Amino acid sequence: MRFHTFSLFLSAALAASASVSSFAQTPGVPVGAGHFAIVQANDGKTVGSADCNVGSLSAGYQIDSKGDMKVGKFAYSFSNSNRLDDHLNVVREQLSGTVNGTEVTFSLGSDATGRQFLVNIAASGKNTTNNFDRHQHTVLLPDLDPAAYVEMAHFALDHPTTTWVVIPKEQGLLVPADYRAEADTHGTLQGQAVLVHHTSVAVSEQNAITVELYYTNDGSLLEADLPEQNFNIIHDGFKLDTRPHYTPPRGSAPPQQQPGQSPAPGAQPVQQPAPQPGQPPQYSVPQGTPQPQIQPQSF
Repeated sequence: MRFHTFSLFLSAALAASASVSSFAQTPGVPVGAGHFAIVQANDGKTVGSADCNVGSLSAGYQIDSKGDMKVGKFAYSFSNSNRLDDHLNVVREQLSGTVNGTEVTFSLGSDATGRQFLVNIAASGKNTTNNFDRHQHTVLLPDLDPAAYVEMAHFALDHPTTTWVVIPKEQGLLVPADYRAEADTHGTLQGQAVLVHHTSVAVSEQNAITVELYYTNDGSLLEADLPEQNFNIIHDGFKLDTRPHYTPPRGSAPPQQQPGQSPAPGAQPVQQPAPQPGQPPQYSVPQGTPQPQIQPQSF
């Protein structure tokens, strides 16, 4: 499977945003509001923006974001509501947007057992449903979505051996993601020097696309670059001193695609790799749901 630029929302794009290091410090994800610019990497032109608010709940986080973007004749707006538990596992998330005048929603939520995701897509008057395993360290990843990147930055701090990405495309695709720590770099935030951590995330095992994450010690997102898609998502007031050289994952990168273009004909959904034996799920069943009397499943 090859993921093309702006393949989201049934072959359309959408975006969101995330928080950053100026937020008040709390255990876990920094809480507060942030603003990001969406920039074309080749010419530095700002083509959109996104805002996000991260709130702390008694047993997790609420992340709400909204934004818009326009490139040539391609335009969209979006909103995103994401409820996470205190381990950053998605409890429920709803992504909605208008892409060139077409409204689409993609919802993702835990079932009553806490072991499956239930997916619903509404587009062009048609509803589509799906379900798949609810793994730890999973993030819903629309293109240009810094709200997702802030979760990924915290996963990078945890160094998990296995991570997953849900692509909001077709009926929803669950694919593995490979996190690789890169050398630290430096930048400035609001004119002040800051040490910047860098992690490269390869999404999928075949024809992977990458997300280059730049973040602080507490996991606050400073920037996320999408080299194959030619976009950078940059927090207000942040600038990298030197941008590291990008190497395409696995020696080759998928061809760039113009916004709004459809995936390659004949593209098929990626199959989940075989579950890894070992640990049972460590996330909890959503609050208010009776605990099922079943044996833990292995991943």
